[in-house]
Amino acid sequence: MDLITGEILEDGTISIKTSEISEVNHLSADQLLDDIADMAGGKVRREKNPEGSQFFKNKRVLRGGKVVTIGS
Repeated sequence: MDLITGEILEDGTISIKTSEISEVNHLSADQLLDDIADMAGGKVRREKNPEGSQFFKNKRVLRGGKVVTIGS
């Protein structure tokens, strides 16, 4: 299940967290997050979820959103 949650913190910071995003929705999710950042303005800080999966450990996202496995 692809899940994106957002919260506005007391200091006005917008905090957005995602679950693992499926390949079919990855490009759309990236665009949504970029659009939110553009509309909100200010600095963007991205952090990896320490509890995240290893899905992208040996993968790369190519132009057009295609996810490919690299290495072995």
